[in-house]
Amino acid sequence: MIKNLIKNEAIKTLYKKRTYISFILITVLIPFIVLAIDNGGKVLETKIYGQLADSFLFFGSVINGYLSTYIIVAILISHMPFLSTIVASEIVSGEYSKGTFRMYLTRPISRSNVLLSKLIIVILYTFILMFFFFSYTLLVSCLWLGIGDLAVFHNGLLLLAQDDILWRFFLACILSTFVMISVSCLCFLISTISRNSVTPIIITISIVFIGTAITFIPIPIFEKINPYLFTGYIDTFLNAFHDPLPTNKFFNLFIVNLLWSISFIFLSFQIFKSKDILN
Repeated sequence: MIKNLIKNEAIKTLYKKRTYISFILITVLIPFIVLAIDNGGKVLETKIYGQLADSFLFFGSVINGYLSTYIIVAILISHMPFLSTIVASEIVSGEYSKGTFRMYLTRPISRSNVLLSKLIIVILYTFILMFFFFSYTLLVSCLWLGIGDLAVFHNGLLLLAQDDILWRFFLACILSTFVMISVSCLCFLISTISRNSVTPIIITISIVFIGTAITFIPIPIFEKINPYLFTGYIDTFLNAFHDPLPTNKFFNLFIVNLLWSISFIFLSFQIFKSKDILN
């Protein structure tokens, strides 16, 4: 039964145009950013070297596909919560607004299985979106700019060798995906409450905005709260390029986001099972 429900939800999701908005935006935007990095490479290289250029002689260029991917992900990662909510915001509330639940939920299937199938699609969509974001950015950047060592800032200027980079992007993708799943689960929760598809996106992005503000405002009480908020880990992927790796931060990310996601999912099921579908 659950397999048929998942298949049904997958078909409905694939036939909706809004499902492809995030992928189209990423596909169109990334090449333009890579082009901008290519054209402004000299200026960017000067800023990376800084005062070291007066003391050392550098051969070659640090502007390559790996650095381009690193920069693009760092810039766009704060916008991914919006893109990850597009499906989650509509997958339940859309059924309310169209009135299909009146027929759907009167059949001999449990509400829990119906909601579980929708949740699986939301998580799967988030995973595919984040994997596409990282892999497509890496592919376009490397094809355009080539590959080389990656220059990042960690206790000064840190140069990572070519054979020590790809697995770090894979780790960064996993870390970011885990955070975005928490965002999607939050939007999914609001979608079970709302009867339109816009409200879940607005509320979710507002919560993420407030959480992000808490992360960057240097106030003691905010600094104490931030480690317990899933929004405080949106930029943790940058730590995947540190040496040595801060494994304690990764552990905190998984635990905090797992607890938030479970909480959102639990509330979603409790609300949905008691929802009045006749109104």
